Amino acid sequence: MGQIISSRFRHFSVILFVSYQEICKKIEKEEFFCQADANIALEKLLKIKTKYYRIEAETREAPKYYRGRPKKDGEKKIREMRFGISVQIAENQDTIEKLREEAGCFVLLTNVPKNGKGCYSSREILRAYKDQYGIEQNFGFLKDPAIVNGIFLKKPERIEVLGLIFLLSLLIWRLIEHSMRRYIKEMDEDLPGWKKRRTKRPTSFMLVTKFFGVMVVKIGENRRLSKPLNSQQKEYLSAMEVEEEVFFKT
Repeated sequence: MGQIISSRFRHFSVILFVSYQEICKKIEKEEFFCQADANIALEKLLKIKTKYYRIEAETREAPKYYRGRPKKDGEKKIREMRFGISVQIAENQDTIEKLREEAGCFVLLTNVPKNGKGCYSSREILRAYKDQYGIEQNFGFLKDPAIVNGIFLKKPERIEVLGLIFLLSLLIWRLIEHSMRRYIKEMDEDLPGWKKRRTKRPTSFMLVTKFFGVMVVKIGENRRLSKPLNSQQKEYLSAMEVEEEVFFKT
Protein backbone atom coordinates (compact mmCIF):
# COMPACT_ATOMS: atom_id res chain seq x y z
CA MET A 1 0.00 0.00 0.00
CA GLY A 2 2.98 2.27 0.56
CA GLN A 3 3.65 2.55 -3.18
CA ILE A 4 0.04 3.54 -3.88
CA ILE A 5 0.08 6.18 -1.15
CA SER A 6 3.46 7.61 -2.13
CA SER A 7 2.53 7.80 -5.82
CA ARG A 8 -0.63 9.72 -5.03
CA PHE A 9 1.21 12.18 -2.80
CA ARG A 10 4.18 12.44 -5.15
CA HIS A 11 1.94 13.47 -8.06
CA PHE A 12 0.43 16.33 -6.04
CA SER A 13 3.80 17.33 -4.58
CA VAL A 14 5.50 17.48 -7.97
CA ILE A 15 2.82 19.82 -9.34
CA LEU A 16 3.37 22.24 -6.46
CA PHE A 17 7.17 22.04 -6.69
CA VAL A 18 7.22 22.70 -10.44
CA SER A 19 4.93 25.71 -9.97
CA TYR A 20 7.22 27.28 -7.36
CA GLN A 21 10.30 26.34 -9.33
CA GLU A 22 9.07 28.27 -12.37
CA ILE A 23 8.56 31.37 -10.20
CA CYS A 24 12.07 31.06 -8.77
CA LYS A 25 13.71 30.57 -12.19
CA LYS A 26 12.01 33.70 -13.47
CA ILE A 27 13.25 35.72 -10.48
CA GLU A 28 16.82 34.39 -10.74
CA LYS A 29 17.04 35.65 -14.33
CA GLU A 30 16.35 39.23 -13.26
CA GLU A 31 19.25 41.60 -12.73
CA PHE A 32 19.30 44.87 -10.79
CA PHE A 33 21.55 47.87 -11.21
CA CYS A 34 21.97 48.49 -7.47
CA GLN A 35 21.92 46.60 -4.19
CA ALA A 36 18.89 48.56 -2.96
CA ASP A 37 16.68 47.40 -5.85
CA ALA A 38 17.79 43.81 -5.26
CA ASN A 39 16.91 44.09 -1.57
CA ILE A 40 13.43 45.43 -2.38
CA ALA A 41 12.81 42.51 -4.76
CA LEU A 42 14.12 40.10 -2.13
CA GLU A 43 11.72 41.44 0.50
CA LYS A 44 8.76 41.01 -1.87
CA LEU A 45 9.86 37.47 -2.69
CA LEU A 46 10.18 36.45 0.96
CA LYS A 47 6.65 37.73 1.61
CA ILE A 48 5.27 34.95 -0.61
CA LYS A 49 3.75 32.46 1.79
CA THR A 50 3.40 28.87 0.67
CA LYS A 51 1.77 26.11 2.62
CA TYR A 52 3.93 23.18 1.61
CA TYR A 53 7.22 24.83 0.63
CA ARG A 54 9.27 27.75 1.84
CA ILE A 55 11.44 29.96 -0.31
CA GLU A 56 14.98 30.68 0.85
CA ALA A 57 16.68 33.54 -0.99
CA GLU A 58 19.52 36.02 -0.75
CA THR A 59 21.03 38.71 -2.92
CA ARG A 60 24.17 38.02 -4.93
CA GLU A 61 26.61 40.01 -6.99
CA ALA A 62 26.47 39.58 -10.76
CA PRO A 63 29.54 41.36 -12.19
CA LYS A 64 29.74 42.24 -15.89
CA TYR A 65 33.22 41.97 -17.39
CA TYR A 66 34.84 43.69 -20.36
CA ARG A 67 35.10 41.64 -23.51
CA GLY A 68 38.35 40.12 -24.58
CA ARG A 69 40.97 37.89 -23.07
CA PRO A 70 41.81 38.22 -19.38
CA LYS A 71 45.18 39.44 -18.19
CA LYS A 72 48.14 37.09 -17.85
CA ASP A 73 47.34 36.60 -14.17
CA GLY A 74 43.81 35.45 -15.16
CA GLU A 75 42.05 38.46 -13.64
CA LYS A 76 39.16 39.96 -15.58
CA LYS A 77 38.37 43.64 -15.42
CA ILE A 78 34.87 44.42 -14.15
CA ARG A 79 32.94 46.77 -16.39
CA GLU A 80 30.02 47.24 -14.01
CA MET A 81 28.45 45.51 -11.02
CA ARG A 82 24.92 44.25 -11.08
CA PHE A 83 22.96 42.28 -8.53
CA GLY A 84 20.67 39.28 -8.60
CA ILE A 85 18.80 36.94 -6.28
CA SER A 86 19.64 33.31 -5.53
CA VAL A 87 16.59 31.24 -4.68
CA GLN A 88 16.14 27.76 -3.22
CA ILE A 89 12.96 25.83 -2.42
CA ALA A 90 12.73 23.83 0.78
CA GLU A 91 9.91 21.66 2.12
CA ASN A 92 7.85 22.56 5.16
CA GLN A 93 8.34 19.17 6.78
CA ASP A 94 5.47 19.39 9.29
CA THR A 95 2.91 20.37 6.66
CA ILE A 96 4.27 17.88 4.12
CA GLU A 97 4.05 15.03 6.61
CA LYS A 98 0.45 15.94 7.40
CA LEU A 99 -0.38 16.01 3.68
CA ARG A 100 1.33 12.64 3.22
CA GLU A 101 -0.83 11.15 5.96
CA GLU A 102 -4.00 12.59 4.41
CA ALA A 103 -3.00 11.30 0.97
CA GLY A 104 -2.51 7.84 2.47
CA CYS A 105 -5.95 7.67 4.07
CA PHE A 106 -8.46 5.55 2.14
CA VAL A 107 -11.82 4.58 3.59
CA LEU A 108 -13.38 1.69 1.70
CA LEU A 109 -16.50 -0.30 2.56
CA THR A 110 -16.51 -3.86 1.27
CA ASN A 111 -18.25 -7.15 1.89
CA VAL A 112 -15.07 -9.10 1.07
CA PRO A 113 -14.18 -11.32 4.06
CA LYS A 114 -11.04 -10.45 5.98
CA ASN A 115 -10.24 -14.01 6.98
CA GLY A 116 -11.01 -17.39 5.49
CA LYS A 117 -11.69 -18.53 1.95
CA GLY A 118 -11.83 -15.83 -0.69
CA CYS A 119 -10.35 -13.19 1.63
CA TYR A 120 -8.29 -10.26 0.41
CA SER A 121 -5.79 -8.03 2.16
CA SER A 122 -6.33 -4.29 2.49
CA ARG A 123 -3.68 -3.72 -0.15
CA GLU A 124 -5.41 -6.03 -2.66
CA ILE A 125 -8.80 -4.40 -2.06
CA LEU A 126 -7.36 -0.91 -2.52
CA ARG A 127 -5.55 -1.90 -5.70
CA ALA A 128 -8.73 -3.44 -7.13
CA TYR A 129 -10.62 -0.25 -6.27
CA LYS A 130 -8.04 1.97 -7.98
CA ASP A 131 -8.14 -0.25 -11.09
CA GLN A 132 -11.87 0.30 -11.55
CA TYR A 133 -11.22 2.98 -14.18
CA GLY A 134 -10.48 0.13 -16.60
CA ILE A 135 -13.96 -1.26 -16.03
CA GLU A 136 -15.56 2.18 -16.25
CA GLN A 137 -13.96 2.71 -19.64
CA ASN A 138 -15.68 -0.42 -20.90
CA PHE A 139 -19.09 1.04 -20.06
CA GLY A 140 -18.37 4.40 -21.65
CA PHE A 141 -20.26 3.61 -24.83
CA LEU A 142 -23.37 2.64 -22.84
CA LYS A 143 -23.42 6.12 -21.28
CA ASP A 144 -22.95 7.84 -24.63
CA PRO A 145 -26.02 10.00 -25.42
CA ALA A 146 -25.86 8.75 -29.00
CA ILE A 147 -26.61 5.26 -27.66
CA VAL A 148 -28.94 6.06 -24.79
CA ASN A 149 -31.06 8.59 -26.69
CA GLY A 150 -31.54 6.10 -29.50
CA ILE A 151 -33.35 3.56 -27.31
CA PHE A 152 -37.11 3.75 -27.83
CA LEU A 153 -38.47 1.04 -25.58
CA LYS A 154 -41.50 1.62 -23.39
CA LYS A 155 -41.46 -1.42 -21.13
CA PRO A 156 -38.76 -1.78 -18.46
CA GLU A 157 -38.53 -5.50 -19.25
CA ARG A 158 -37.45 -4.76 -22.81
CA ILE A 159 -34.90 -2.20 -21.64
CA GLU A 160 -33.44 -4.83 -19.30
CA VAL A 161 -33.18 -7.34 -22.14
CA LEU A 162 -31.50 -4.79 -24.39
CA GLY A 163 -29.09 -3.94 -21.57
CA LEU A 164 -28.23 -7.63 -21.22
CA ILE A 165 -27.51 -7.82 -24.96
CA PHE A 166 -25.22 -4.80 -24.64
CA LEU A 167 -23.35 -6.39 -21.74
CA LEU A 168 -22.94 -9.70 -23.55
CA SER A 169 -21.68 -7.84 -26.62
CA LEU A 170 -19.21 -5.96 -24.47
CA LEU A 171 -18.03 -9.22 -22.91
CA ILE A 172 -17.38 -10.76 -26.33
CA TRP A 173 -15.72 -7.54 -27.50
CA ARG A 174 -13.26 -7.60 -24.61
CA LEU A 175 -12.65 -11.35 -24.87
CA ILE A 176 -11.57 -10.86 -28.48
CA GLU A 177 -9.10 -8.19 -27.42
CA HIS A 178 -7.85 -10.30 -24.51
CA SER A 179 -7.29 -13.33 -26.76
CA MET A 180 -5.28 -11.34 -29.29
CA ARG A 181 -3.04 -9.75 -26.66
CA ARG A 182 -2.49 -13.06 -24.91
CA TYR A 183 -1.40 -14.56 -28.24
CA ILE A 184 1.05 -11.68 -28.78
CA LYS A 185 2.49 -12.09 -25.29
CA GLU A 186 2.89 -15.86 -25.50
CA MET A 187 4.19 -15.98 -29.08
CA ASP A 188 6.16 -12.69 -28.92
CA GLU A 189 4.51 -11.59 -32.16
CA ASP A 190 2.74 -8.48 -33.41
CA LEU A 191 -0.25 -7.83 -35.64
CA PRO A 192 -1.10 -5.38 -38.43
CA GLY A 193 -2.14 -2.03 -36.97
CA TRP A 194 -3.10 1.35 -38.34
CA LYS A 195 -1.46 2.88 -41.42
CA LYS A 196 0.46 -0.24 -42.38
CA ARG A 197 2.23 -0.35 -39.02
CA ARG A 198 2.62 -3.35 -36.73
CA THR A 199 1.30 -3.27 -33.16
CA LYS A 200 1.55 -5.28 -29.95
CA ARG A 201 -1.67 -3.75 -28.56
CA PRO A 202 -4.40 -4.62 -31.05
CA THR A 203 -7.98 -3.64 -30.30
CA SER A 204 -11.26 -5.26 -31.23
CA PHE A 205 -12.16 -2.24 -33.33
CA MET A 206 -8.89 -2.67 -35.21
CA LEU A 207 -9.82 -6.28 -35.94
CA VAL A 208 -13.30 -5.34 -37.15
CA THR A 209 -11.95 -2.80 -39.63
CA LYS A 210 -9.74 -5.48 -41.18
CA PHE A 211 -12.82 -7.58 -42.03
CA PHE A 212 -15.06 -4.85 -43.43
CA GLY A 213 -14.77 -6.15 -46.99
CA VAL A 214 -15.48 -9.83 -46.23
CA MET A 215 -18.60 -11.11 -47.99
CA VAL A 216 -20.15 -14.56 -47.75
CA VAL A 217 -21.95 -15.89 -50.82
CA LYS A 218 -24.67 -18.53 -50.48
CA ILE A 219 -25.31 -20.83 -53.43
CA GLY A 220 -28.05 -23.29 -52.68
CA GLU A 221 -27.11 -24.94 -49.41
CA ASN A 222 -23.45 -24.06 -49.74
CA ARG A 223 -21.72 -20.96 -48.40
CA ARG A 224 -18.36 -19.58 -49.48
CA LEU A 225 -16.31 -16.42 -49.34
CA SER A 226 -16.65 -14.08 -52.30
CA LYS A 227 -12.85 -13.77 -52.40
CA PRO A 228 -9.96 -15.29 -50.45
CA LEU A 229 -8.85 -13.65 -47.20
CA ASN A 230 -5.76 -11.46 -47.35
CA SER A 231 -2.63 -11.93 -45.25
CA GLN A 232 -3.67 -9.43 -42.55
CA GLN A 233 -7.04 -11.11 -42.05
CA LYS A 234 -5.36 -14.50 -41.77
CA GLU A 235 -2.98 -13.14 -39.12
CA TYR A 236 -5.88 -11.95 -36.99
CA LEU A 237 -7.69 -15.28 -37.34
CA SER A 238 -4.51 -17.09 -36.31
CA ALA A 239 -4.19 -14.88 -33.24
CA MET A 240 -7.82 -15.70 -32.35
CA GLU A 241 -7.23 -19.41 -33.02
CA VAL A 242 -10.14 -19.34 -35.46
CA GLU A 243 -10.24 -21.24 -38.76
CA GLU A 244 -11.30 -19.62 -42.05
CA GLU A 245 -14.21 -22.03 -42.26
CA VAL A 246 -15.95 -20.10 -39.49
CA PHE A 247 -17.40 -17.77 -42.14
CA PHE A 248 -19.25 -20.44 -44.09
CA LYS A 249 -19.71 -23.34 -41.68
CA THR A 250 -23.32 -23.85 -40.66
